[in-house]
Amino acid sequence: MTLQHSDLVLSPPRGHYVFVDGPSIDGTLGRVIGQPPGPDTRPDWRRLEAFVKQHCGPAPYSPTFVFWAPGQQGFMHFLRTSGFMIALGDRFVPGQSCAELIEERIGRLNELSDPEQSWQVIVGTHNPDLISALPELASQAERISVFGFTEFLPDAPELEDQIDFYDIEDDARLFRTPLPRVEFEDEFDGPPVGEADVAFQPALVEPPALERPTPPPTFVPRPRGEVREFYLIVDGRSIEKELGEILGEKPNPGTRPDWGTVLDFARSQTQSADGSVKALFAHIAPGHAGFRRALKDLGYTSSPVRPDDTQPMRPVVEEFICGLLGARALSGDGDQEPAPDIMVIAHGQAIFDALSDIPDRGQRLCALGFPERMPAAEFYPRIEQLDLEREARAFGAELPREFGVDVDNFDPDEELSRLF
Repeated sequence: MTLQHSDLVLSPPRGHYVFVDGPSIDGTLGRVIGQPPGPDTRPDWRRLEAFVKQHCGPAPYSPTFVFWAPGQQGFMHFLRTSGFMIALGDRFVPGQSCAELIEERIGRLNELSDPEQSWQVIVGTHNPDLISALPELASQAERISVFGFTEFLPDAPELEDQIDFYDIEDDARLFRTPLPRVEFEDEFDGPPVGEADVAFQPALVEPPALERPTPPPTFVPRPRGEVREFYLIVDGRSIEKELGEILGEKPNPGTRPDWGTVLDFARSQTQSADGSVKALFAHIAPGHAGFRRALKDLGYTSSPVRPDDTQPMRPVVEEFICGLLGARALSGDGDQEPAPDIMVIAHGQAIFDALSDIPDRGQRLCALGFPERMPAAEFYPRIEQLDLEREARAFGAELPREFGVDVDNFDPDEELSRLF
């Protein structure tokens, strides 16, 4: 919904005042890609100046990046060397938001503006209150522009003749590689986009579909052996990340695993006396309430893990599972019953290390997921790697997985025809 002002003859403005609502952009980007943004998936903010001058005309460029204190020193250094000024908010001030800090600065610019000199304001945000306030807040500005992910910008036709809206990817071209943009039609159980003002924290989303296109698979029970308890532990963050990379887009209810089928597969593997499985699904707090209820109905225990506000990228779910694997009940303490069999749905090396550290008391240790994305099997000989798609049959449709060519066993003619 980009608006152009090609029919207007603009006098050279005294400057482009750019404000980036860091938490709003980062949080929404996390929703787009389905995982916490990293250095390789965040915008290249050095490209912003070229976009601004291309769409708003040549003029002095004054960008300010607003986010919560204390901020990461490396990122702050990058911003400064890229020409940004930095404004830090105090997340512990009641009612304060980064959008409010931007409002204050724009309001000050508006009060001090010289009627004889034109100026423009460009804001990167999805905060609907900030966007709707801009026409009055910057009433002396010659032009107002807003950029972000257009599917998350407020639907406000009354503002389209006062504000130019640009897409952060398609118009500003701030990303090095295409993002997995999808249409979000599901309701979001949380504050409006841009109002939370926190770094993205992936939460469990909508519950699995209640109806499957085909009957759920049945599994042949594993031959009985020594009676042992069976634990299934799911790293929700890991499966969302790996599945998103395989699909090339944010997973949705139709492409996520059928967690009921996964639990049925685990039950077919158990040696417990009553065939039961102790199933735990670990995820970032708080998680989607509907999905947590669905997990409970299926037979899982849901365990939300508090994120680290000072280190948004810290793998707290993985660390939580590693800690659990050190518990006496799971490590098979010598004074207890036979050590339980353990199956984890995870791909991180730290969890593989934690499994390998469990004393060998004859128990079975399994990793269920995408083996091509797990650590090399030869380094973890005790851990059996099982395929979530092929063995647990957890998906309703074939996934577009890439396994690479086995140079010791391939048909050159068939491979060439496949390639071309």
